[in-house]
Amino acid sequence: CIRAASIDDTALMDAIGVEDMSKWFLWTKEVNAAVANQRSIESDRLVCVCTANDLSGIKIVGGSADFRKALSAASQKANELYPMLSGPSLLLNLPRLLGALAKLFTPLFPEEVRKKIKFARGPLSDVTALSEILAGDGGDA
Repeated sequence: CIRAASIDDTALMDAIGVEDMSKWFLWTKEVNAAVANQRSIESDRLVCVCTANDLSGIKIVGGSADFRKALSAASQKANELYPMLSGPSLLLNLPRLLGALAKLFTPLFPEEVRKKIKFARGPLSDVTALSEILAGDGGDA
């Protein structure tokens, strides 16, 4: 789960470049896929990766344009290199304005994209760490 509002994207991008950030995003996608593959082999069950982006408290205006460029470049490259790794993405707790825009523009996205994106507001809005919800399940955070 990515907590977007917890990232100081401007300071981060002042320290590294778009290409390095994009490579890091690709690397994390590869690591997640490798872990899912290993867990699939060990459990003899298919394990998939789901990306969750919690947008609670995100700035609608501002932030680093370079960070957005790196994220976009990594996403495009990943879809090109690893189409089989493009699992679902959950966008959680969108600010009202973004939620309204999402409802307006989502029908214009290609069907393949619409299948992979889900928007939700709900019980996770007050969760600050995944360990809070995984602890009761006996899972690892």
